[in-house]
Amino acid sequence: MLYTLTPEQAAVRDSAAAVARKISETIIDIDRQTGHSKEWWDAIHLLEKEGMLKLHMPKELGGGGHGLFTVVLAEEEIAKVDGGFANIVSHEACSYLIFTNARDAALRDNCLKRMQEGVLTCIAITEPNTGADLARMQTEARRDGDGWIINGHKRVASLAAAAGMYLVFAITDRSKGTKGISAFLIHGDTPGIRAGEVDDVMGYRQLPPADVFLKDVRVPGVQLLGEEGGGLKIFAQALNVGRLGGGTQALGIAQGAFDLALTRAKERNTFGKPLIEHQALQFKLAEMQTQIETSRAFVYQVAQWMDTLDDITTAEVGKYCAMVKSHCSDMALKVTIEAVQMFGAYGNYRSNHVERLLRDAKVTQLVDGPNELMKMRIGHALARNG
Repeated sequence: MLYTLTPEQAAVRDSAAAVARKISETIIDIDRQTGHSKEWWDAIHLLEKEGMLKLHMPKELGGGGHGLFTVVLAEEEIAKVDGGFANIVSHEACSYLIFTNARDAALRDNCLKRMQEGVLTCIAITEPNTGADLARMQTEARRDGDGWIINGHKRVASLAAAAGMYLVFAITDRSKGTKGISAFLIHGDTPGIRAGEVDDVMGYRQLPPADVFLKDVRVPGVQLLGEEGGGLKIFAQALNVGRLGGGTQALGIAQGAFDLALTRAKERNTFGKPLIEHQALQFKLAEMQTQIETSRAFVYQVAQWMDTLDDITTAEVGKYCAMVKSHCSDMALKVTIEAVQMFGAYGNYRSNHVERLLRDAKVTQLVDGPNELMKMRIGHALARNG
């Protein structure tokens, strides 16, 4: 390994690798089911027990107190087995950051306490007909005395059907465009909010999305997170961490697929010798590992840099997180395609894991904004600041 880790960082990485090995025992069965099976919940409880869902929370609040670089190390190990479960680690780090914007200390403490207890959070921003065009958001929150009434419909909301808390973004002043978006905390037992059926998806099946329906949901004024109209800045804080996580998950998926392909190349014999002794396949493996290592250097550098910053919502941070997500997800798809090819006809067999990693790799190009949006983000930053 080219990187020097502190004993604490190495311990988290090794713990995550042990969790991944345990999850790998049932991952094929979990993947074949849609939604939240008993085995899925067992894996979630294992992640929670080993501290993977609160790595970024300060120690005084019951978390691990780790920086983003350490979170990245954990995500990468888990993604070697499954991208969806690795994304949940990132997802909960994002949720913690959003909760820190609660102006009411009692509310913030209660949310963090529930996170410590293993309650999952759903971040609900995407809508059926607007996608990434947040200025056209339809979900609205209107004032009602000292509180708010929220109506709307969210789509592709990860963990919606398993969450106990919802972070909902809604328009509070349509005349201001994206500056009129605000963020709210809604508890899962609040009247008027419900999750739809879990969606049956191609990849990241362990991060199952669902619709969230809000009909006359009343929330107290203290459950407005941050300032009215400050929702986009709050979301940017979490989104940059999420895109760094997306790149990390792609990195782990690629490494997991490469490890499987390398083992296959050493064990499988054709024409009187192991696959790995055929020069054409050596070249493929060499290219795969080079792509993985260069991507790892990029991910690690950006994560370590973000750990030094006081503000991770800037345009510069957004640009680099978009780069990480776009570059690594494109790399992961190329590597996993080659890994499946290394298995020949057996690459199509679900029992060999590698086809599932290919499906997950494709999804990394789509989640947290498709890669076309990442390139737009990078291009806009270059046009403004170079």
